[in-house]
Amino acid sequence: MSSIVTHYRNMKLNIVIPTYNRADFLIRNLEILEEIIVRGKFTDEISIIVSENCSPDDTFKLVTAYKGHSQLQIELFRQTENIGLKANVLFVLGKAKAEYVMFLGDDDYISYEYLAACMLILRNDPETSYIVPNYVPVSIEDKIVSDSREPVGPVKMMAAGQKAILKYAWKAHQMSGLIFKTQGLFDEYNKYKVDNLYPYVFFAGMCALRGTTYQVSEFPVRVVQPIKKKDWGYGKDGLINDLFDNYRKLPISSGLRFKSEASLMFTQYWRLTMYSVHGQKAFWKAAWNIAFAKNASIWFTLFFPFMLVLIKLRRKFEA
Repeated sequence: MSSIVTHYRNMKLNIVIPTYNRADFLIRNLEILEEIIVRGKFTDEISIIVSENCSPDDTFKLVTAYKGHSQLQIELFRQTENIGLKANVLFVLGKAKAEYVMFLGDDDYISYEYLAACMLILRNDPETSYIVPNYVPVSIEDKIVSDSREPVGPVKMMAAGQKAILKYAWKAHQMSGLIFKTQGLFDEYNKYKVDNLYPYVFFAGMCALRGTTYQVSEFPVRVVQPIKKKDWGYGKDGLINDLFDNYRKLPISSGLRFKSEASLMFTQYWRLTMYSVHGQKAFWKAAWNIAFAKNASIWFTLFFPFMLVLIKLRRKFEA
């Protein structure tokens, strides 16, 4: 038992993959991970944790077979019933024992360059608490279909504090490639009673408060565009209420909470404007749901009409 404990203590990074009904994507992902982990000589520092959420396909069988001949350290769990996306994400986090944890979608792919850059940061700066990647949309054939989320550029660093939350926490709405310091995350999630589809924003906020944040934009994570309907939808408010649950639960000032809400709304205004395709009535109904979201601060509700004006001006300028 002591040798197992020592092994976990020496592990630098767990890559955790919650998966459901995407066997082909997942096996390809494991093949890519094996190639880059072996190439970087990271096999003693990185392990993979997969939670198969009672898929109707042969995911568990295929991963079990892959694990049998892989050079990777793979822990595979199978849920006896579908526990939902949120619970599966928390499950893999709860199984993480390494110093750091990376979340990865079963159909999103990291590169060797990104992994190597992250491992260099983790080795050189023990104060690292949060690493956020760049993203680029790709087709199922792995062809880039649009620009990356951020301009490609050098690594950026920001010291712990509320400024880091404002600048980088919202970027965690896309989970793949995010790296957090593991210690305390699971317990803090339960302590603050977080309950939404984007808990990574809460994790990012907590980590940004207690350690250094890095943004690695040079090697974007490849995000496969959905080829089938998602297992969840955007509801009646673009999932703004879910996102705002994180800011409501973070131990931050009311001023920073409002700034974070406003910044996210202005940056991701598509969460409102996407309802325009269903007509003006649908748009204004969504606007009402966002303005009076349960988890929105009173200041957000009061200033939302001004945000609408800014959003419309931005759309006009971008057009």
